[in-house]
Amino acid sequence: MSDKPTKGRYTLLYRFILREFAQNFAVAFSFFFCIFFINSILLLVQRILLKNIDIMTMLEMVALSMPQFLIYTFPFASLAASSMVLGDLGSSNELLAIRSSGIASGRVYRPLIAASIFLSFVTFFFADAVLPWSSVVYEERLSVLMQEMPTFEIESNSVNTVGNIVLSNGETEGNIIHDIVLLSNDEETGESRTVVSERGTLELIDSWNYIYSLELDNPRILISDSDDIDSYGLSEASSATFFLDFSEQIPSLTSSAPVNLSSRDLIAGIQERDEGEKADILRWHYNREDARLQVADKLKSGASIDVLQSAEIEASDTIMRGGNRPPRNFYSQYFKAELAKKFVLSAACFCLTLITLPLSMFRVKHGKLTGFAISLLIAVAYWYMLFGVQLEIFNISSPPYLLIALPDIAILLIAFVLIMRFRKAR
Repeated sequence: MSDKPTKGRYTLLYRFILREFAQNFAVAFSFFFCIFFINSILLLVQRILLKNIDIMTMLEMVALSMPQFLIYTFPFASLAASSMVLGDLGSSNELLAIRSSGIASGRVYRPLIAASIFLSFVTFFFADAVLPWSSVVYEERLSVLMQEMPTFEIESNSVNTVGNIVLSNGETEGNIIHDIVLLSNDEETGESRTVVSERGTLELIDSWNYIYSLELDNPRILISDSDDIDSYGLSEASSATFFLDFSEQIPSLTSSAPVNLSSRDLIAGIQERDEGEKADILRWHYNREDARLQVADKLKSGASIDVLQSAEIEASDTIMRGGNRPPRNFYSQYFKAELAKKFVLSAACFCLTLITLPLSMFRVKHGKLTGFAISLLIAVAYWYMLFGVQLEIFNISSPPYLLIALPDIAILLIAFVLIMRFRKAR
């Protein structure tokens, strides 16, 4: 009877590995999901302040924001799941038993690699289809909420702050407010305004641009200059109307951030901005050449030394204003970086799983825990690499595709070196 493993034994092994991977993936996914989930909740609370928002609406908003961090959760969860599976198999000597039965280590790796490739496609689907859709719905829903809920939640004896406006009040009766103290500060002029009134009426007069009118009885107004403590003005009136503009607190729907666009929209945006960049570069070359030609013309015309020196200084100023390098379009680089990041994060599921394979060469205690700890270290390192290369995209003149891909390339090279080294050592 042959000891060679049969196809049925491979199928049984694959099912076992995939089942273990799925179980550990669920645990790791929950862990990373909770981290990003809490962050998303805090950001959401900051934007809408949780005023008059029912639980179902809050859950809807959270669900719509999920794809923004799921594209990071999938790669890190696949990394942790693979590390935990291999760490557990190594610590319990199951890998040794598998090899002793004549099954090569590559058979153990195949289901893990297949699962990581599948997750790469899932991640790209979320990044390229679900995220653009959810971001549009999220912004539309958030805009409606900002129109429906009051910026100032007027309650008796409360203090409300929105932007650079602070409203302190006493007792309230509907939209009638008593004992009002209104503080505001203009950052451009440095002018501070303090308004005190015993009674006022607050009404929303423009629900779309979010503008309130505050009608005050017998107000006293103090206007001061933050740069000059001795400069101030005090006035009184029988009545006054203040208009409170909160339009800046409403999210803009006129443009979408590149991170929320699909790859098709990003490519179209890149082409459009590249055309503008080409025009800027041509203009840059033209200005430099024109400045030099003006100096040459004056030199040919026999101009005086003073005129020539003045022309040279003017030409030098023109060239210096244009810089030593051709201009680069900021948004072109940004769009290209976001396009590359969609593919890089998707491929990270495969790359990060691949770097865990050498873990099967070790026998460690507390295999799952050790594997999870190792995965956290790798995840943090990968995150910092990805964050670091994104900061450098505007410091280079070439397209940032290769730069954004450096974290994946580095992980692949390290994984390849480790795998080859341990294979030779066996």
